[in-house]
Amino acid sequence: MIYLEENLLTKFLKLMSKEISESDLELVPLGRSLGLDLISFSKLRDSQDDEFIDRVRNEALKRLAKSNDNIVSNNYSFYAGSVDFMVSNNPENKEFFLLETNGGSNRGLSILTKKQQAILYDGYYESISQAIAKSKEENEKILVLVGVPFNDGLIHEKVIMVEYLRKKIKFRGYTLKIFNSENYNKEHEAKVVFIISDYKQLSQILSFSNGWFWYQGERVHVLIGDGIARRLNDKKFDELISKDFRRINTIIVNPIFKITDDKSLTYVASFLSKNVLKKYNLKYLIFTKAYDEQDLNHKVKKLIKKNKKSFIIKPSGGSGGAGVIPIFKGEKSEGIIKIIEESKKEFYNKFSRSREPFPYTIQEKADFSLINWENNKHTFDLRIYLAQINDKIVPIGGLARIARGIYTKGLEKQEFVVNLSGYDGKIEVKRGVGFSEENSKLLELKFEDFINAFCLGSVIFKSIIENYNKIMEFSDWGRV
Repeated sequence: MIYLEENLLTKFLKLMSKEISESDLELVPLGRSLGLDLISFSKLRDSQDDEFIDRVRNEALKRLAKSNDNIVSNNYSFYAGSVDFMVSNNPENKEFFLLETNGGSNRGLSILTKKQQAILYDGYYESISQAIAKSKEENEKILVLVGVPFNDGLIHEKVIMVEYLRKKIKFRGYTLKIFNSENYNKEHEAKVVFIISDYKQLSQILSFSNGWFWYQGERVHVLIGDGIARRLNDKKFDELISKDFRRINTIIVNPIFKITDDKSLTYVASFLSKNVLKKYNLKYLIFTKAYDEQDLNHKVKKLIKKNKKSFIIKPSGGSGGAGVIPIFKGEKSEGIIKIIEESKKEFYNKFSRSREPFPYTIQEKADFSLINWENNKHTFDLRIYLAQINDKIVPIGGLARIARGIYTKGLEKQEFVVNLSGYDGKIEVKRGVGFSEENSKLLELKFEDFINAFCLGSVIFKSIIENYNKIMEFSDWGRV
């Protein structure tokens, strides 16, 4: 049974079966090869300024190095992801509000420059290199699973990634084959084999035992895309990933998805590193977690009454802003109940009822910075991409994402939901803005602000890794 659109996957494999030139990987020609329109992606990438971003990254790494703020213990795990921040409305001293972290199933990486992608995918290669080093037998084949969402409109990003890794693997002298689930041949002679498949199919084929993922009776050495692991319905795996992911032999990109999926646990990670994060201008917001509808309703009312502030409710493991809705300080009880129902409906419409929106995160609604975009006021956020390189969490680059709706009173969802995919699935790359000297003026940010954002992302990821057990075991949600 084929879940990924057959024509798209066939084009993917056909493209990967030949020698690919640099010009083939340019976004517009690549889109033509796959039947995708990537002109807007190309424009967004062109708005990135490597020289500017290199200066920001280098300065951020210098500051982080002073106290080893981005050093992690490197014991056969690999971390990649992104962190999203909103910016305060203080024009003199910009502070940052943590929105959420995202795991290794990041989408939108094709808007990064080739240089930034090389830094990121060198890290991905490190996970494969670790698997090769761990293999006990000389002739052991290294199986790498690459997961993609069903009918993925961004499958071109997997072409760019796999081709980069293929060249790297061959340069190191290893043989390599690329398959999908339908044409996989166990008799292959290659040292490294990639299998590209969609999450739905993998979730039915994969199993877990003795610390390994298994695919058609073979050990899986590397999972690229934590969306694969997230969808595995296995009690033993769930217990192990929750207690000690380092005991899992398969290298998962990214093994900390239990926390990056859960906004409230991400906020706990920031709370545990608050003294370090203060150096880089993180501003804290009130937050807590609710485990069911009654708990959510009760806590929202209590928070509004006590703090005289507005709050935002966010379902667990969502994306694209699905179910993220503000509840204002003047809202009546009946209105709160309706908003919770609306949030759940949005979530189920996107993910179906097979996925659970609870526990919800409740977070204080901040006063965000507004910018002039297309002659109107809009909110925006900053997404910072990061990856493990050797024993460091390194900020790669990022983009600003501008809200779809014009800001008036902050009453409507579209006024502050900035995801380029949107909760309704539309990809609107034109609302993305690359990092550059010129665009810093549009965003009303200084060079120093970008440095702080890069540092903050690195520290938060380190905190998640180093405090993993403490965060996963945190249960005192009676606290705010």
